[in-house]
Amino acid sequence: MNNRQLGAHGAPGKNPGLYEVNDFSGDRVDEESDGRFGRMFVIGEGRAEDGTEKLQPNPVPRYELRRLGAKDGPLEPKNGPKAGKRDSLAPAGITFLGQFIDHDITLDVQSKFSSPQMNARLENARTPNLDLDCVYGGGREASPYLYNTGGEAWESARLIEGDLFTGPGTGSGRNDLQRNSAGRAIIGDPRNDENIFVAQVQCAFIRFHNKCVDYLHARGLEDAEELFEKARDTTTHYYHRIILEDFLYRVIGLDMIQAISTQGRQYYFPNGFDGEKGWPERPFMPVEFSVAAYRYGHSTVRDTYDVNSGSRKKKLFDDSLRGFHAIPAAQLMDFGNFFVAQDDTATQFAHRIDPFLPEPLFALPMEFAGKEQSLASRNLMRGRIFRLPSGESIARRMIADGAHIAYDQPMTDSDMIGPDTTEIPTEIKALQKKLSGEYALPETPLWLYILMEAAIWGKGFASKDLQEDHEKQSAGGDRLGPVGGRIVGEVLMGLLDHYRDATGKGLDYDPDVPTGGDGVALAGMKFGPRMSMRAMIDFAYG
Repeated sequence: MNNRQLGAHGAPGKNPGLYEVNDFSGDRVDEESDGRFGRMFVIGEGRAEDGTEKLQPNPVPRYELRRLGAKDGPLEPKNGPKAGKRDSLAPAGITFLGQFIDHDITLDVQSKFSSPQMNARLENARTPNLDLDCVYGGGREASPYLYNTGGEAWESARLIEGDLFTGPGTGSGRNDLQRNSAGRAIIGDPRNDENIFVAQVQCAFIRFHNKCVDYLHARGLEDAEELFEKARDTTTHYYHRIILEDFLYRVIGLDMIQAISTQGRQYYFPNGFDGEKGWPERPFMPVEFSVAAYRYGHSTVRDTYDVNSGSRKKKLFDDSLRGFHAIPAAQLMDFGNFFVAQDDTATQFAHRIDPFLPEPLFALPMEFAGKEQSLASRNLMRGRIFRLPSGESIARRMIADGAHIAYDQPMTDSDMIGPDTTEIPTEIKALQKKLSGEYALPETPLWLYILMEAAIWGKGFASKDLQEDHEKQSAGGDRLGPVGGRIVGEVLMGLLDHYRDATGKGLDYDPDVPTGGDGVALAGMKFGPRMSMRAMIDFAYG
């Protein structure tokens, strides 16, 4: 057993039993479980099977994490950038596209704040395959309630859409999700009805599939099963292109995409997915991704939203924006307010990625948050429950391993947050001082470290009409930094590779339904046409 006597703030003498790392699973993953969580960085003493030294969990007392993330604490927006500086360069819809992707690959229904988690025993209730099972369910045979049963035979290849919105305004000709008598959506994953924004992203994917069916049928294809399979393959293909060429392009940046593309994955299935008998090994969902890095999105949420031109600004938890009921006709998204073409300027921006969450997330509604109403506190304590290493320890590992942050640029000590970090924003410097002073944290919880490094180094791209506008050029917070960017990039790009290995249909797959685009260059190779969420929406509803 580890005999270090860890105390309050990491000092000797306080409740060492909480931090006996060998009480927790030292395994990377449970090989017998189909829906699996696992670790990119194994914790414990000594070395893992691959020879790398195991990392220590970050020893921070629970009550300090609660206090750190509480309302009126240092992570409140009043301690961060001025209100006018909160906007990033990404459109507001990127937050809800990220939520949709998350719901496609991960669902933890077992972990509790009250007990530590042994990752090898924790089941992921989603399949981390990026296969749109949140849209398709188990397919036409296993989930017939999602598919048309009336009309001509070929129409059974179509997904069911809900009530049609009629009349003038933003949503004329669009449909709600199909719903039961209580107003709950009948879809592959009920979480995609949590708010009206992610619900309308789900609507767009359903409509895109149906437009693909119509397109193929109009060109002579009659067999329902073939229509369905070709439309699903096409929809999934463009979904994958959106993840790489729109979502990751904005969230981790082209430099990190190129670094991973050329250098390869170093932490998430670095040797590929080759399994026994030639069938790809099943992927797992790393807790460093699901519990820390991918929760960057909470920082991008706005306090208020302009839903459409006829709707006044709505607060985040306004009743009309909440889900699990029919989408109000007056709150149909003007997609132009949320998604834009790749190089266009948004009219409504996602907030910057930084440690200062929007005000409403410090007072979550009691009906789904319970007593722990601060999302910041919940995220910090969840990282402790899963025994995540500190951000600094993972950064040191990446530097030692020679991980790149760009095609020809390895990560160095200067890319790691520390007392000598230069060009650090004033509000991050103040937080850094408070963490080492008032909170006496030996090192930074991984989730918080990822938000801080994004605010320092996450400079994004500016569209052409912003390049001369120095007030709106990026000062950080537009994308993730070195640690967060590599974790998110390796997992999502790895899952794209796994889908290709399992189906033979990767990003170079030639779909049956073409769309337009201007192409994107990655690592010297041209992939195109470039796909964006806005392009998909335009095809679905155009």
